Amino acid sequence: MRDILQLCVDLDSTAVSTYGRLAHACRDSGVQRLFEQMGEEETSHVEWWTDLLSAWEAGLVPPVSDEEELRASLQELAHDVEAAVAVDFDDLSVDQMLAVAAHLEFYMLDPAFGELIELVRPGRHVDVQDAYSRHIMRLVEAIEARHSHTELSHFLARALSRALRDRQRLSKLATQDPLTRLYNRRGFYGYLQHWVAYATRYGHPLSVLLIDVDSFKTINDRYGHSAGDVALTTVADTLRSAVRTSDLIGRYGGDEFAILAPETDQAELVLLMERVLKAIRDMEIVLAQRNLRLTVSIGGAFISDGSPVTPEQLLASADQGLYEAKADGRDRAARPKRADSI
Repeated sequence: MRDILQLCVDLDSTAVSTYGRLAHACRDSGVQRLFEQMGEEETSHVEWWTDLLSAWEAGLVPPVSDEEELRASLQELAHDVEAAVAVDFDDLSVDQMLAVAAHLEFYMLDPAFGELIELVRPGRHVDVQDAYSRHIMRLVEAIEARHSHTELSHFLARALSRALRDRQRLSKLATQDPLTRLYNRRGFYGYLQHWVAYATRYGHPLSVLLIDVDSFKTINDRYGHSAGDVALTTVADTLRSAVRTSDLIGRYGGDEFAILAPETDQAELVLLMERVLKAIRDMEIVLAQRNLRLTVSIGGAFISDGSPVTPEQLLASADQGLYEAKADGRDRAARPKRADSI
């Protein structure tokens, strides 16, 4: 994994150097400024990967699937990037310089980065994705505005835009539930691994909630599966409004949701569970011209003192609480469990 992250550092370092060379050689002040800004942004990308490499060395980064395949893909990518920028920029026209930049960014949009970018800054990966999208679109707009060959400029712009959309789509397919747009089980568990490692290493509090929609099968049986989908998406939207921006929500199963709440101790977990219960009770769904009310059962577990706890133990503790909430009559939250107590 260290080799993989170092390759990411090296690739974006090459991009920093390339944009510096382009800016130095460019005689068009507007395009020169573009290259300078792209280089500044690539410097921040190097910082992303360097931070992630440091986190891996501290034991805070979960493994990725198919490490050997990913390493080979990144090594091939590094070779392609080096070949694309191994030219004398002093003799290039503005059109040719923009083409070099387009080639560079096209390679950097390889799906190999997709899974890795999801690990950058837990809870803030969306900020990273948005920043990278703005970075690419800045070059797209410059190509359309500055390239002298209209047809070619449109082609380059479309190619970059499509590559960006494809990578975003592949990333979402891997970690996002298509119905609710929440994390799927795989995406949620990846962040859970990361945060459990962080919490146990540094003694920070961490909480997890498992939430089950009460009597959900009745909705499907009475109103149909499309109505069930409406109910699930409404629950998902309600959960979004009930949690903090730093909390992560996942669709953990058919009618089961999960919330990962960093820096949340037992007392704060109780408040969060109560807030979720109330938000769902106040929620209203209109199905077949009838107003439908739902309730949920909640189990919660927490880490508070750095005890060595695995993600599986934390989930098992929350699941035990969920079982108790259901057994006690549903529409309630069980008393939170300390993860290392079972």
